[in-house]
Amino acid sequence: MISTINISLPKKLKEAADALVASGEYASFSDLARTAIRQAILERKYKTMLEEAKREEAMGLSNVIKNKEELDAYLDRIAK
Repeated sequence: MISTINISLPKKLKEAADALVASGEYASFSDLARTAIRQAILERKYKTMLEEAKREEAMGLSNVIKNKEELDAYLDRIAK
């Protein structure tokens, strides 16, 4: 299901967004907005994981990650 929203942007931000679309980097303003929202969600997820890793380090619970499998397991565990 697709929802439609209206947003207000400062003129310079709208012009910058239009330039990204005009350059072909994004198919449309909606494509740019969806990408920006996904990126914001992902950044929040990584920030949460970093905070958890810092807490674990402070409690002496940190481990050296030796390979991709150990990294994936760690990220899966703290993302929940």
